Amino acid sequence: MVYCVYGLRIASDLPLPGPALADRGAADVTFAMDPSRRSWPDGPRRSETFWYHSEWTDDATGAPGLSIYRSLADGAFRIRYSDGVEFLIDADGRHIIGRAPSDASLADVACYLTGPVLGFVLRQRGIVALHASAVEMGGHAFLFVGDARSGKSTTAAILARMGHRVITEDIAALEVDEDTVSVRAGCTEIALRPDTVAVMYGSPEALPRFSDTWDKRRLDLTEAGTLAAGSTTIGGVYMLTNRAGTRDAPYLEPMSSGEAMAELLANVYGNRLFHEELRLRELDVVHRVVGTVPVKVAVTGAEPRLIERFGAMLLADLS
Repeated sequence: MVYCVYGLRIASDLPLPGPALADRGAADVTFAMDPSRRSWPDGPRRSETFWYHSEWTDDATGAPGLSIYRSLADGAFRIRYSDGVEFLIDADGRHIIGRAPSDASLADVACYLTGPVLGFVLRQRGIVALHASAVEMGGHAFLFVGDARSGKSTTAAILARMGHRVITEDIAALEVDEDTVSVRAGCTEIALRPDTVAVMYGSPEALPRFSDTWDKRRLDLTEAGTLAAGSTTIGGVYMLTNRAGTRDAPYLEPMSSGEAMAELLANVYGNRLFHEELRLRELDVVHRVVGTVPVKVAVTGAEPRLIERFGAMLLADLS
């Protein structure tokens, strides 16, 4: 099957629930599963060098949740998760092979692939992306930027319930034209925490799980009819601050251009990987964003009772 996501055509032998299906044709990236389904030893191979370990760790073992190694022979990358799922990516970011032990869920493999693995491939290919969700309103894209648990997914879901089209969730791949910056359409699903689903839909069981091993719930934007397609010019950016107990939350406040530059650069997807040339490109892209659209801080309050009030505040500001 061929899918289109983040502006790339992905040919995959594993069904992918997130990306939109595309017409058959030449693919930018191919993905295939290794059929062996056996466990692979952890740690670097003799022909590899260490590249990256995540700061977040496996709850059971305390080991890094994610490790990346690079081949000394051909520059290919190997991404390994603590549950034994691996992805082998060639040096050009054109071919991916997935490996999963027999007790791993293929649904989890698909989530890894359409999220962080393709985020890694975007970076390989020189495409700058932000940790952000994006929603279309009035023909423009509005980005909601932040790290894990900042409220990106919740904000996208709130605005989708209000009838606005979601462009992407968690990974916002940017496309630079002469005078504008656009965001490319991403996956067709939003991952929501059970407590958020309970507030928004009355019960955590109102939405299905992504998989048996992941507690987050899946909001299908295709079924809801709130999915955008193609690329959309950016009209504004909100930096989400999700601290509980913040006085007067929710509220918005402006950011200076210097603050906006620093915050956006800190939220470039995979910004700890690769080389100085790419960092210079990031500086250029982020400078264009800050120089052409307003950037504001959005303080959510991080409390379920404030979700609807936050949505109404955003809608008024977007309008």
